[in-house]
Amino acid sequence: MKTVKVANGQAFWGDSPSAPIAQVRGGDIDYLTLDYLAEITMSVLRKQAERDPDAGYAKDFVVLMKEIMRECLERDIKVVANAGGINPEACARALLAVAEEQGITGLRVGIVTGDDIMGQLDDLRERGVSLQNMESGAEFDTVGDRVASANVYLGAEPIARALAEGANVVITGRCTDPGLVLGPLVHEFGWQWDDWDRLSAGTIAGHIIECGAQASGGNFQGGWEQMSDLAHVGYPIIEAGADGTFVVTKH
Repeated sequence: MKTVKVANGQAFWGDSPSAPIAQVRGGDIDYLTLDYLAEITMSVLRKQAERDPDAGYAKDFVVLMKEIMRECLERDIKVVANAGGINPEACARALLAVAEEQGITGLRVGIVTGDDIMGQLDDLRERGVSLQNMESGAEFDTVGDRVASANVYLGAEPIARALAEGANVVITGRCTDPGLVLGPLVHEFGWQWDDWDRLSAGTIAGHIIECGAQASGGNFQGGWEQMSDLAHVGYPIIEAGADGTFVVTKH
């Protein structure tokens, strides 16, 4: 049975810069996923983009890719990252510029956009969309003048489509964290979008490894002082089959 290996090398913006390099160089993988975004991260990136139209993405991603891009292409390791933040287009341009500087050819970058609805809030309100707080029921007007960023979560479908169209690097804005893994699995196995059992299995697989090393030694019933070398904890890898079964392992 075909097995697809999806490794996670980043759980948040500012996570260990050596982790994704170790995932690429530590053994055989098919995909490297990198999760940079959180709610506070989106607001920070929004402020950056307001000051500089070429900013608003996780610049650490481009620095990382400069280190591993050639190896990923040579070994056909595809990279899926939500490093695009507020500005996936600028992130893609920066990545392509690095590839050109290094004389790397064959890099095909797919971008996923459409999550940023900051400029649509007034129109939505005029159309009668309440945007009430889901928990308290508070009206949007009570916070409207203080909104730092507004994004909808996109899913795995556009990621799978970008891979099907030949992208070897996919950069998204705000997508669901598990979608970074589910997209590649749907693409590799040809799962249908109403194949709920397999889609749920792929979602669970992505959810387990989205927080990086928390799934492979970082989060356990004990104290960090009990571990001899927590700084070099291994990051997780999903080994998945077409039937939706998977194991979580590491190099």
